Amino acid sequence: MSVEVSQNVNTITENADIEVALRSLKECQTLHNANCLACSQAQNCAQKMEFEEMTLNNLARQQTALKQCQEERGFVSCLNCAEMLECKVRNDYVRAVHLSMNKGNGGSFEF
Repeated sequence: MSVEVSQNVNTITENADIEVALRSLKECQTLHNANCLACSQAQNCAQKMEFEEMTLNNLARQQTALKQCQEERGFVSCLNCAEMLECKVRNDYVRAVHLSMNKGNGGSFEF
């Protein structure tokens, strides 16, 4: 298997893992009738901490991929790229930023 194909498979697997972890976190929130911001157990919740770690690792990977894409195209920003709105690399990065800020809180953000 080539390195590029292997990286794509790893990315798909990691994205699927994040989706599973997010669904699990949402089920926990439904069970406790509160998002993580309002949960008294959030401070020591292993499930929440694991999800946060996954999202931060994902953000780092997506940021690296975005910077690599920009460098390959000779850009310092995606704004100069004709593919900006349809770009999978950029969209994956934006989603990773959202997940890392959201921390599974259903639209609420922690700064």
